[in-house]
Amino acid sequence: MESAVNDRPVERRGVRAAVIALLVLAVAAAGPVRAAEVLDRVIAVVSGTVLMLSDVRAAITLGLVDTGGARDPVEVAMRWLIDRQLVLDEAGRSNATAVDRDALDQALAAVRKRFASESDFRRALSDVGLDDDKLRRLVRDTLIARQYAARRVDSVLPATDEELKEYYASHAERFVRNGLPVPFDEALADVTAVLQQERRNQAESAWMDRLRRRAEIREVYRSPR
Repeated sequence: MESAVNDRPVERRGVRAAVIALLVLAVAAAGPVRAAEVLDRVIAVVSGTVLMLSDVRAAITLGLVDTGGARDPVEVAMRWLIDRQLVLDEAGRSNATAVDRDALDQALAAVRKRFASESDFRRALSDVGLDDDKLRRLVRDTLIARQYAARRVDSVLPATDEELKEYYASHAERFVRNGLPVPFDEALADVTAVLQQERRNQAESAWMDRLRRRAEIREVYRSPR
């Protein structure tokens, strides 16, 4: 039997509406976050959960989010954290917050491998205000969100033979070997994988759009222009 961690997602709940409003107003008045700033500050509020600049810095430093060389990695990471929180809230409502211990240990090991030495790893944790327990909760919550989202989109029905043939015919240029078209029967596995992944991506995008519309989201951070 799998050993699982059953803690609920870490949510910064219990913040009174008045306090949140004051925080948002204060931060908005302070202007955009500059890259050189170290002082922590609110960047967004998601249905009562406050997201901080330190959350962004931790996600980027530990490799939890890929900013892809974006001009403003803070903005990219903020949007990722917002979506992550929306999924965490859904997982909590569905009581789907168990994480396999082995999977969590592997995810933590992957974070450590990003750093050349243990001292570099410890320095990075200190820089973003984390200790081992906080790191474990951060990684666990990220796993919960990823696993819950994956379960949602994996329910997409498989394509029929007719749909696969139609996709192959309309995307023949994608199934080429040595400059020649690959026959449908030989390309079937690739066609199936590509089409199914496209459907998963579409399903996830539509689902996330619904979550965003349903939630109260206030983005405080504004990217410098």
